[in-house]
This record gives sequence, structure tokens and C-alpha cells, in this order.
Amino acid sequence: MGLLPTEKNVPVEGMPKHFKLVVAGKSKSGKTIFAASFPDVLLIECEKGGAAHTNCHVFDVTKGQNPLKGLRMGIVELASDTRFKTIAVDTVDAIAEMVAAEVCRKYNIPNIFEGPAKKRKGVQWEEYTSGVTGIIGAIVALQKNVIVLGHNKPATRDEDGNIVTEEGLDIYGKASRVLYSRIDNIAHMTVVNDGGVTKTMMSFKGGIDCTRGSRHPALRDKEILVPKVNGYAAFEKLFHTEAK
Repeated sequence: MGLLPTEKNVPVEGMPKHFKLVVAGKSKSGKTIFAASFPDVLLIECEKGGAAHTNCHVFDVTKGQNPLKGLRMGIVELASDTRFKTIAVDTVDAIAEMVAAEVCRKYNIPNIFEGPAKKRKGVQWEEYTSGVTGIIGAIVALQKNVIVLGHNKPATRDEDGNIVTEEGLDIYGKASRVLYSRIDNIAHMTVVNDGGVTKTMMSFKGGIDCTRGSRHPALRDKEILVPKVNGYAAFEKLFHTEAK
């Protein structure tokens, strides 16, 4: 029997099982409340007080003396967990800061920008990238829905208006590019003023100065109004609308 397929792939209708989503935005833009509205969600809190106003299960790694060790142990436990259907990471840039601090302690350097003496150039960045992507990659690999939240940094341009860095997650260099390549759905969340009423919008519209978008037709190039209460219901409804 040949190895090549004889029939076309049939796209899955409705919300994909174990979907993966990145949501980037400014502080107080509604990222955490949106993620916490998903059913059977575990919010991994990596910023002190970030989950104070949520109504869901919270795994607060900031309470331990070694947050990264606790987080890594928690991920191992989640591999066999059956209670939680969705894991929300709040936030990836907080994890990145923990990883940077861990690398600095290892090499006894004052900050991640200064390479350790008598080591090959850029070794600290290699360990930073592998540390961040290793943790998030292990969470994304779980047989669950995964929402990775992160603060947003704007695009930068040179004096001629050319793009130097794209808008995206507020983490350094290669780490963000690796994460983007592993996750199919990348959104930007913002608060807008509509006639004196503030509204939360989630956009999957890409552009030349940003990294966002989705491979799923229900989300591709969409801009979504996210209600302040039960954002999950509005999000999940999109997939049924697309199916029709």
C-alpha cells in the first residue's frame, strides 16, 4: 500500500479541539478577564495580583520562592490532569523576565544584555530563548486549549519610516518569533472609545508592521467585539457562524 493520501483532508467544523491562541495588548485591555471566562480554565498567574478579579481556578506561581521551578512542576502535573480544559498563561513576558533573571544568576551577569566572560558570544540569549520557548512550548503541547497572554510593544521605525521591529509580544528577539511559529491564532486586544462608550476589540487582522492573524477561517482577518462579561460565549459563537 502506498504512503501517499488518496482522499482530501476534511476541515474540522466548529471550534478546534485543543486550539492555541496568543492575545497581546496593553495593560488593562481585558486580556485576563477574557481568558478567565473560558469554561474549566486554569489561569497561571505570573504577575502578582493579576488574577485578583477573576472567577476561575488560579495557579499563582509568584507565591513560591522559586516561581520557575513551581511553574515547571505544575506543567508536569497538568500533563495528566483531567479537570482543566483550558490553560491561560498570564503573562508570557512575566515568564520571560523570570527566565532572564535565571540566566543572569547562572552566569553572574548584571543583565541579559551583557554576555558572560569567557563564554561564546550570545550564549545568554540562546539560553533565554530556549528557556522561554521551552516553558511555553511545554504548555502549548498539553492536550488542552491554551491561551498565551502578553503585553504588547508597538512597532518601531527608523528616521526614514522603515520598520525596524514589528508590533508584537514584549519579549526579546528570537523567542517571540519561535512562539509565533508554534501557535496558529495570534490576536491583538485593545480598548477603543466609541461615542463615549469604551469597547474591547480583538483583532486578527495582519499588517506590514505587526504579527497577528489566524489560519482558521472563522478568525482570519476578523475584528471581534469582546463583551466585558462572558467573552468566551462571543468568541465560541464565531466558529458556529462560520460553519453555517
